[in-house]
Amino acid sequence: MKWKLFRRKMGVSAPRVTVRAQLPFALRALLFFVVAAIAAAAGVAIYEYGKQFAGPDRRDLLARIDKLESQLREARAERDRFQAVATAYESQMKVDRAAQEQLARQVSALEAETAKLREDLSFFESLLPTPANAKGVLIRSFRVQADGEPNQMRYRLLVQQSGKPERDFNGAVELQVNFTHNGRPFTLHIPDPSPNAPRGVIELSFRHYQRVEGTFMLPPGAVARSVLVRILANNGQPQTQQSFPVS
Repeated sequence: MKWKLFRRKMGVSAPRVTVRAQLPFALRALLFFVVAAIAAAAGVAIYEYGKQFAGPDRRDLLARIDKLESQLREARAERDRFQAVATAYESQMKVDRAAQEQLARQVSALEAETAKLREDLSFFESLLPTPANAKGVLIRSFRVQADGEPNQMRYRLLVQQSGKPERDFNGAVELQVNFTHNGRPFTLHIPDPSPNAPRGVIELSFRHYQRVEGTFMLPPGAVARSVLVRILANNGQPQTQQSFPVS
């Protein structure tokens, strides 16, 4: 009987036995202390990290944020105010500029109208009764003066048929400008009679009178002395000519 009990305890069906090594008390106390120290350090670190966002400094941070937002709102309001003032000044400047341009146009128009009235006055003054023995085409007035641009001259011519003409006169005008350049005399023909020159015929076609206006260029530094005006018929026959000094 004892032999069977011994074999049962030592056989495969015998109960399992766990062997555990027991640590000394001092070593277990040391390990506990180390774990506790690590946990305490982690807690302190977490506390300090969280205090920056939800701790005692949160009030100062929120106060600074409120102050900065208030300053930003004030800056934006001031910017909007200055922008509104600048827009108002810009609109006023546009209005003033438009008014100045309109006044300049009005002045130019008045000056042009004044010049035209002076020309009309001169024209009507020239329409005095012609001499009884006058025949054919007459040169009633001719003027030439600087045109504002360098070396450019402008001329104005008025021609008239004497008496009571029954048909139109058709012809052309030729100008011979006498000028000096570097102390030497020269002549400028208008239009240019040279074969290769572009045609610039000054045509005439009128019953009672016709005004002719144009410009010509002189060499730089040239001084105009006189202009000889010729009136030609369509067949090339000269009708009249007259020389005018240039003042």
